[in-house]
Amino acid sequence: MVDTEALRNIEKLNQLKNDGIISDTEFERSKERLLFGGSQKKTAPSAPAGNPGQDDHVGWMILPVRRYAQFTGRASRREFWMFQLVYIALFAVTLTLAAIDQNDFGETGLIGRLMLVILVLGLLGLFIPLLAVEVRRFHDQDRSGWFVLLNFIPYIGPLIVLAMMLIDGTPGENRFGPNPKNA
Repeated sequence: MVDTEALRNIEKLNQLKNDGIISDTEFERSKERLLFGGSQKKTAPSAPAGNPGQDDHVGWMILPVRRYAQFTGRASRREFWMFQLVYIALFAVTLTLAAIDQNDFGETGLIGRLMLVILVLGLLGLFIPLLAVEVRRFHDQDRSGWFVLLNFIPYIGPLIVLAMMLIDGTPGENRFGPNPKNA
C-alpha cells in the first residue's frame, strides 16, 4: 500500500535537495522520518557544535571569545579554566613588561605606558566573554546566571565565584541545555 502523501512529500524533499536548499544527509533523514515515522531510534541531543577537540588547547582558550556574548547554554570546566589561563597570562605578562620599563624614580617609560594601555584594552575586551563563560558555567551547574553578581561582593566575592567554578556540572541535560562534556 503506497502512501501518496508521503510520496509527494519525498518529491518535494528531492526538489529541495536538487535546488541545494537541503543537504543529502538532511534529505535522507527527512525521507526516513516520512517513511518510517517516529519509530526509528532517536539519538541523544549532542553538545553545542563547534567545540574543539580534546587536545586542542588553543581552541579551548579562545572558545569563549568565539562565543563572545553568548549567555545561553552551558560551558565545561575546561572551557572556563583555559580561558581564565589566557586572562591571567595577559594580565601578568603586560604588567611585568610595564614594570620592567620603570626607571630608578618609579616613572614608567614609553614601552611601559604602551603595555598598560594594551593591558587595559585587553582586559576590557575580554570582560564580556569572561562574564558570558561564567554565566554558562553556572548554567552547567543548573544555577541562575545571576550568581555572577557575587563578583561584586568586596574581597570575597571573586573567590566565591572561582570556588564555584570548580564544581562539576549536572550530569546529562538540564534546563539550560545538553551536557558540554559530551562534545
